[in-house]
Amino acid sequence: MEVFSLTAVWLTLILLLMAGLLMSGALRPDLAALILALGLSFSGLLSPQEAFSGFSRSAVIALIALFILTAGLNRTGVSRALGERLSRWAGDSPGRLVAGMTLLSASLSLAMNSVTAAAVVMPMAVQAARRIGLAPSRILIPIAYGALLGGMPTLFTTANLLLSGLMRDHYGRSLTMLDFIRAGLLPAALGLLWVIGVTWRTLPERSPAGQLMRLHRLNRELAELYGLQDGLVELLVEPDSPLCGLSLVESQLASRHSVTVIGIRRKGHLLLSPSSSESLQAGDVLLVAAGPEGTAPFEQALRDLGLRPLPRPVSPEVLEEGEAGLMEVLLSPHTTLIGRTLRDLRFRERYGLQVLAIWREGRPIRARLADERLRFGDALLVYGPWERIRLLQGDPEFIVLQSNGEPLRTSRRIPAIVIMAGVILASALTSRSVAEVTMAGAVLMILAGCLTMEEAYRAIEWPTVFMVAGLLPLSIAMTRTGAAEGLGTVLLYGLAGAPPWVSVLVFTGIAAALTQVLSASVTAVVWGPIALRAAATLGVPPAEMGLAVALATSAAFLTPMAHPANALVMGAGGYRPRDFLRAGWLLWLLSVGAITASTVGWGLGLPR
Repeated sequence: MEVFSLTAVWLTLILLLMAGLLMSGALRPDLAALILALGLSFSGLLSPQEAFSGFSRSAVIALIALFILTAGLNRTGVSRALGERLSRWAGDSPGRLVAGMTLLSASLSLAMNSVTAAAVVMPMAVQAARRIGLAPSRILIPIAYGALLGGMPTLFTTANLLLSGLMRDHYGRSLTMLDFIRAGLLPAALGLLWVIGVTWRTLPERSPAGQLMRLHRLNRELAELYGLQDGLVELLVEPDSPLCGLSLVESQLASRHSVTVIGIRRKGHLLLSPSSSESLQAGDVLLVAAGPEGTAPFEQALRDLGLRPLPRPVSPEVLEEGEAGLMEVLLSPHTTLIGRTLRDLRFRERYGLQVLAIWREGRPIRARLADERLRFGDALLVYGPWERIRLLQGDPEFIVLQSNGEPLRTSRRIPAIVIMAGVILASALTSRSVAEVTMAGAVLMILAGCLTMEEAYRAIEWPTVFMVAGLLPLSIAMTRTGAAEGLGTVLLYGLAGAPPWVSVLVFTGIAAALTQVLSASVTAVVWGPIALRAAATLGVPPAEMGLAVALATSAAFLTPMAHPANALVMGAGGYRPRDFLRAGWLLWLLSVGAITASTVGWGLGLPR
């Protein structure tokens, strides 16, 4: 019996190659998805119209609308108001704070993208943890897990939207909001109870970016954390220095010697965070942050430049002088800066701030910063005038961890809540497509003044949109070539005669395992058609199998690359990859079992 056709084998090899490139980080996911769509078209497996049909799918339209709806809630301060109330309720109790912030993250994830929900909660959770002396490493993984679990009983997550669309393509019936509520409540509730009761107590206490500090100690603690106390040096500009008359950018101190000038002492006055156009003069004393190798390897070069290190020690407290300070920022889920260097960005000229170090995978990087390619999850230690830092708070590229907040449209808070509630109710109770309902809600958000059209455009995560649109035609190719049926047949041999619940458990477990390395969206598009094709032969209602696979993609607990929400908290929490495995493996097993039980054994009344 022929299981695979030649075209199915060819498509499977392409998929394996693309998966390898994604896991190695050699290609961005959105670029890989576009290359895949082009490959399906050029190879003749799909027509050009089919290869690019993803851009017109309802799932993509709904995804764009959800980004706008989320921005409306954030811009009107709905999310922040909830966080402030929870913080007051928690008081000085770490357990109550973890419970409140985890539940807030889960609640927001019901109505918005999971990584956005985690990004909204994270800054307020870090500030609240600092206030009571709780290590952020004890609270940030629960927030990420809460966002993932909150995405189970809702239609408004990318993977759930994708599986709903696949069900319509294969069987003419979409999965609805009520389907996900009935199937997802049990695993979400059990998972949240586990996270609140167990997970946070097992997490390590670390001193990552922004830990255990009051606001008035922030500069000193950050300097010690990032190792600046060993790298602060004063250099005297000698009268015969060739740098005299040159601007800081022309001196090339940062690009050639990993020496960042953060202050100039001139005639008894200390100018902190000088402009890159500031000219150097004889007699200037430069306050610099050197790389971890210090100035020793560059002593000859410094002498050639007419710079003499002064022997007196420099305390990090000097950074507290004037209207400048240190602050940590994370790359936001909306960032377009991934893969680019600080030199490419002209960061100092563009933002008026200096990056003194990058926190990555539990350690600070201080050498050759200008050439470091930024990664999602990086925390940047920036230094500069407070007014420039406050401006950074409004930039969609970054999340400022210690923030007094930007002006919000609080007068539009009630309309935003009413619109979002209407979208949720309409999705659950009407026959209108989710794309129609969510886009109508997005337009109403703009018309109601909750956000401007420009803010709506900025809120859309275009890399995610392009990735999903590029991947969607893959399901057509897998069905047409027989790849989905062939891969399902291989599993059918092993599951022949097994009870339906065993089949659902196996397909759920495989989906939950693939999610750890392929991400939820890719798993939904690749594994969804296979599971739906196999369902009827195994005696499982397709709706149950589709729901099980969709919910399993939210069980992304074991690796930081399993979901952007995990990567988002990694730098701020000072986590290492093994921390996610230790914290999440029991939760992963619990979730797989609960998903199987909720979709098969609890009489949900799903259409068979």
